[in-house]
Amino acid sequence: MKSKKLVLLIITTLILLGTVIPVSAASENSNNSSNPKNKKIQLEATSLDGIAKPNIDITLGNNLPMNGYFTDNVTVGDDTRTVKIYVAPDTTVRDYFTVIATPEGMTTEEFLKKSDWLDVADKKSEGLFILEPGESGWGTVEEELAYINEAFKVFRDTTYYNTFGLFYLAGYGNGGTALQAWAMENPLFVISSAFIQTEDLDTEFIEETGSKTFNENENISYNEVPVPTWFVNDDLNSVENVVDYWKLANDTVDSVKGSSNGLMESTVFMQDNDSDSIVTSYSDVLSKVAVLERSGNSVYTKGFTKKVYDFLSYYTRYDSTTINGNVLGVRPDYEEIGVEIKQMNLDGYNREYLVYVPDSAPEEDIPVVFVLAGNTQTARVFFDASHWWEVADENGFMLVLPSEQYSSSTEVTWNINHNTNMQDDFVFLEEVINQIDKDYNIDPGKRYLTGQSLGSMFANYATAVMPEYFTAFGSTSGPLMRSVEGKTDKVPFYLFFGEGDIWSWDHTQDGRTKDTVEYWLDRNDLGVIDDAVVTTKDRYTTYTWYDENDTPMYKYTQTKDRAHNFIVSEVWELWDEWFSHWEMDDEGVRHYINND
Repeated sequence: MKSKKLVLLIITTLILLGTVIPVSAASENSNNSSNPKNKKIQLEATSLDGIAKPNIDITLGNNLPMNGYFTDNVTVGDDTRTVKIYVAPDTTVRDYFTVIATPEGMTTEEFLKKSDWLDVADKKSEGLFILEPGESGWGTVEEELAYINEAFKVFRDTTYYNTFGLFYLAGYGNGGTALQAWAMENPLFVISSAFIQTEDLDTEFIEETGSKTFNENENISYNEVPVPTWFVNDDLNSVENVVDYWKLANDTVDSVKGSSNGLMESTVFMQDNDSDSIVTSYSDVLSKVAVLERSGNSVYTKGFTKKVYDFLSYYTRYDSTTINGNVLGVRPDYEEIGVEIKQMNLDGYNREYLVYVPDSAPEEDIPVVFVLAGNTQTARVFFDASHWWEVADENGFMLVLPSEQYSSSTEVTWNINHNTNMQDDFVFLEEVINQIDKDYNIDPGKRYLTGQSLGSMFANYATAVMPEYFTAFGSTSGPLMRSVEGKTDKVPFYLFFGEGDIWSWDHTQDGRTKDTVEYWLDRNDLGVIDDAVVTTKDRYTTYTWYDENDTPMYKYTQTKDRAHNFIVSEVWELWDEWFSHWEMDDEGVRHYINND
C-alpha cells in the first residue's frame, strides 16, 4: 500500500514539474480568479527556457495563458545576460507593458518590492519588462544599447505573451541612461518615458541621432517626434543635454511650475498649441517635458512609482511602422469614461466585446458604430488606438467593438472564412448585435459597420451575410480576398487605402484593390471605374460613384503618405463624410441625407 502511494506521489510530482502553472508563477495562491491584491508574491522567477507554448484555452476570452514572474536569457555577442518579465493576472493579448531599467545597488527583486511596480501592474492587469545590469553592473551606453536591442527581440517574441507593440519606459540610474539613448533611436516605439537619476548623453550621439530622418518621409527627423518625458534627478544639470533634446522634439514653449497632472513640483514644458508635428496633428493631446529635482531613496517609494505610472499611462500611441501614421493620443481611462467590457459564452467560447456610450449620446434612439479591429488586435487595443471614442464623444453615438478569437494561445484573429476549427465570427457578430439591441435603446436605422485590415475584409463580407443589420459600411485597408457569396443587396460602402499599403492603392491596375472596387461598382450598378467623380482634400484623393438617383453608393479614397495602418483622421472622415449622412427607415430603405 505504501509503495502504491509512493508511485502515485512520484507520478504527481513529475506531472507538476512538466506543467506551467497558468497563473502567478510564484504566488502562494494559484487560483486565477483570486484577487491579486491578496497574494503575497514570492519573487522567484520561473525560467522560460524550454517551456512549450501553451495550448489555446477558449474559455479565457482574450487573456494571456500564463501570468507570473519569469526570467529569460539575452545573448549579446559571446555574453549571456538576463531579463525579467512580469505578467499580471488578467493581462490580455496585446496589452500595455512598461519597460524598466533597474538601478544598481540592489537586486531586481529588492527593487521591485521597494518600488511596488508589481502592485501597479496587478491593479492595471498589465505587464513589466525588466532590464537588468550584468554581473559587473551597467556598462557604457554603447554596450548597454546592444543589450537593450537584443532584449527587445526577446520582449517581442509571442511564445508566452504578446504586447501592445509600443511601450512605456521607466529608466533608473545607469541603465536608465542607456534607455534614454534607445528612446532617441526608436521614438516611434515609445509611448512616454520617465528617467530617474540618470546621466547625460554625449552631444555627438544626440546630434547624430536627432538628425536622422525617416525613410518614408525624409522631411521629418528623429528630433521632431514628440515623446512625453519626465526627468527626475538630484542634479538636473547632469541631464541638461537630454532635457534640451526632448524639449526640442516635443516642440515645447514656456514652462509652468506646480503640481500639474500629478507631477508634484516639477517644472513642466508644454508642447506648443500651434505645433505642426504630424504625431499630434490628429488627436486632442499635447505632449510635455517635465523636470524635477529629487534625491535619495524617495524615488523608490510606492507613492512615487504611482506618480511615474500615472504620468506614463496618461498617453497612448499607435503605429510604429511609419512616421506618417504614428499618432500620440490620450489613453482612455475605461472606468472614468464608462467603457464596459462585456463577455458572452457562445458554444463554449468565452468571447469579449466592448461597449461605450458617451455622455453626449441621446437617451434613446442612439446611433451605433460597430468597429472591427485588424488582425492580431483585440477590441481593447483598437479602442485605444483608433480614437473612435473621441469621434463618438464629439458626435453623440455609441461604439461596440467585438473582439477577435485565439489563433494561438497568445494571438487573436477573425474567422471570416468559415474555418470549422474556430468559431464563426459572423455568428458572433450577429449575437453581439442582438444583445446590444436588448440592452440599449439604439436606433436600428443608424447602425453602421467599420473595420481595419482583416476587420475591413470582415466588413466587406458581412454585406453578403447580414446587410440588413447595417445602414452603411466603411473601412480601411482591407480588400476582398475571396469570392463573395450570399446576399447582393445594394448597400453603401466606403473604402480607404494608403499609398504604401500592403495592396496597391491604384485601383485601375489589376489586383485585389481593383477587383474590390469593380465588385462594388457591379453590385451597386454604378458603371465603370472611369465614371467616378474625383475630389481632393489634404492627403486624400476620393473617387465617388453615384447611382441613377444621384446617391453616392460607393467611395474609394487614396491616402497619401500612409502605410497599411489607418490614420486617425480617416476615422473622422468615415463619420463626418459617410456614416452621419446615412439613415434607414422601418421598411429597410436607406436614405442619404446631405447635411451640407
